[in-house]
Amino acid sequence: MSLLSMNALTKRFGGLCAVNEVKFDIEPGEIVAIIGPNGSGKTTLLNLVSGLLPITSGTLLWKGANIGDTSSHERSSFGIVKTFQNPLLFGELTVEEHLRIASHLRFKRELGWRRLAEIVGASRRIRQVHEGIGVHLEEVLRMCRLADKRGTQAESLSYGDEKMLGVAMALMCEPELLLLDEPASGLGQDEVENLDGVLRDLQRSGVTLCIIDHKVGFLGKLADRALAMANGSALAAGRTQDVLRNPLVVEAYLGAGHA
Repeated sequence: MSLLSMNALTKRFGGLCAVNEVKFDIEPGEIVAIIGPNGSGKTTLLNLVSGLLPITSGTLLWKGANIGDTSSHERSSFGIVKTFQNPLLFGELTVEEHLRIASHLRFKRELGWRRLAEIVGASRRIRQVHEGIGVHLEEVLRMCRLADKRGTQAESLSYGDEKMLGVAMALMCEPELLLLDEPASGLGQDEVENLDGVLRDLQRSGVTLCIIDHKVGFLGKLADRALAMANGSALAAGRTQDVLRNPLVVEAYLGAGHA
């Protein structure tokens, strides 16, 4: 069974069809790239999967169950978590403080025990929750290579570290499927190589990744499979290098005469 299945997924904004009957499956443990020129529907498709936009028609299945009518918060609780091209950070807060705030989504139910503990005078469950957050936080800091910056305020981070903090905050929600929106955008070559290493480590740890980015060379080396889009529709899908060599995909990127 696929981890996520998109079946004729469609999104219309009035008379504009931004995503047109896209069919694509994501398998557990793989890295998938969604590629295409500007306006191809990549970001809209990712927002449909994450729940940030409602689906006009079609079905979205998570481990075989239809989740098309669920909210973004519910999908996060299922294990579908999305990063943003420019993460929302608070300049005066440290890296560690951002991660502790992000952990609230994952531990919301457990933290609901606080009220019960106040009533019965018990704090054991609260300690267990906070200990769990602490252990996971240390692992996320290590995996994202931010351990030496845990006490650094966000306003003092480099742009590359800001983007990595955005990834780390998503990981505090313990995703099964991590949706990454332009993670390599604006990064230098060394930062892209660092990002590549982090994402490969995530895959080895069992996280499934779905990435959109304009750095096709970066995706060509990293992704196992790719979905290419143009004008809201799927052009090609398969092994990444095969998709990148597909004449329809080349034409979509470079124009007629280059395929």
